[in-house]
Order: sequence, then structure tokens, then C-alpha cells
Amino acid sequence: MMMDDAGFERNDKITGREPGIRRDNKPAEPLYDREVPLTGSSTTHGVLHDWLDGEVDVMRASEVEGKSKVELWTRINAESEMLRRRVTPVGVQQRIMASLPDTPGTATNWWKQQLTITPISAIMIGVALLAVGALIIQALR
Repeated sequence: MMMDDAGFERNDKITGREPGIRRDNKPAEPLYDREVPLTGSSTTHGVLHDWLDGEVDVMRASEVEGKSKVELWTRINAESEMLRRRVTPVGVQQRIMASLPDTPGTATNWWKQQLTITPISAIMIGVALLAVGALIIQALR
């Protein structure tokens, strides 16, 4: 009979079994603070990351990784630096500041504003109410 513990630890003292001892073939390497072990990574992947971190020169990275990837990341770095330096134009900033009220809290909310109804809109509302009333009367007959 197979038993799947679904990743939960069993109490081996109750079952009478001895816990299994894990034996790894590799010696345990010390992990440093916030270090994530990478499994299955190749050296070329590390060279690109080392170049992006500034630890390897461009020539070495393009030899190992290829010119296309190095050029791509060079363009990405240049565009991101350009976007970091982008600021709002002065004219737009001045228009935004001019549209703000002088003292905070003086702007009126749309639901508190006085409602004005023109004569034409009053007539349209009346006609709509009559039409709805006629439909209700027809539905009740």
C-alpha cells in the first residue's frame, strides 16, 4: 500500500517508523542573505547578467552572449535613462496649477451645484413622463 503524505510531516513516533535520512550527493554550500540558488543555469546566462551588473566588459559579453542581445540591452538602458530624465513641460505644469482653486476645499461638487432646467428640457421631461404613464396603463389592461 502506497501512502502519500502530500508534503505534510508525519509523526513518526506514533507510527513506529524511523524518519528517513536525506543524503545529497553535493555538499551544502552556504547561502548568504537574500541569495537565491540558481539551478540549471548556464555560464552564458551569467555573463549577460554580469555585464548588466557592470562586472564584465562589453567585449566579453558580446563574444559569449552575442552582439544582438548586448545591443538590445544597450538600447533598453538608453531608453530607460531617457525616460527617467523626462519631466512635465513648464507650460502644462502652469496650466495645471492655474486650474486649481486658490484655497483648498472651495471647489463645489457636481451634486451640490444648483440645477437649472430650461423650458425645452422641461417639456421633454413632461412628454417622457406621459409616454411612460401611457405604457404602464396599456400594460395593466
